[in-house]
Amino acid sequence: MRTSLRRVVTAYGLAALTATAIVGCGDDESTAPATSTPTSVVATTAAVSSAADTKAITDAYVTFFNGQTPAATRAGLVEKGPAFQQALDGMAVNPQAAGTSVTVAEVKLSDSTHADVKYTLLLNGNPVLPDQSGQALKEAGQWKVAAATFCALLAIQSGGQTTAC
Repeated sequence: MRTSLRRVVTAYGLAALTATAIVGCGDDESTAPATSTPTSVVATTAAVSSAADTKAITDAYVTFFNGQTPAATRAGLVEKGPAFQQALDGMAVNPQAAGTSVTVAEVKLSDSTHADVKYTLLLNGNPVLPDQSGQALKEAGQWKVAAATFCALLAIQSGGQTTAC
């Protein structure tokens, strides 16, 4: 029964977490001494792109899985968002789903529009689905939670899938 409850809570949490992007990361920028050579302070384009993409993917996951995020916002952060709107609306009114959140442990870019994500789904700050594997994809310049990732969580919740899956 405990496993079933965790699965249901996790599934509700997943939909509720689709909300606002967390942008506030600390400023890690350091200033180089005036005597540094230009090559020591210039980052490569690939490193900047990877860091920017990693942050955008993490923000999309954190916002999407935030139980306080409105359903409409979450729909914009998941692939095939409009197809999931009904499920997201249902999660938005579920009091248990309001306590969901996620931590992202790792993002690995496969190419410029696809990434693998390792994350943990939390309920009221406690892990309910640790070390999960998911995907992200870039649509129209925006990183989103892959529909397959959301469908996997919905399957845990209901034992089935929506028509969007």
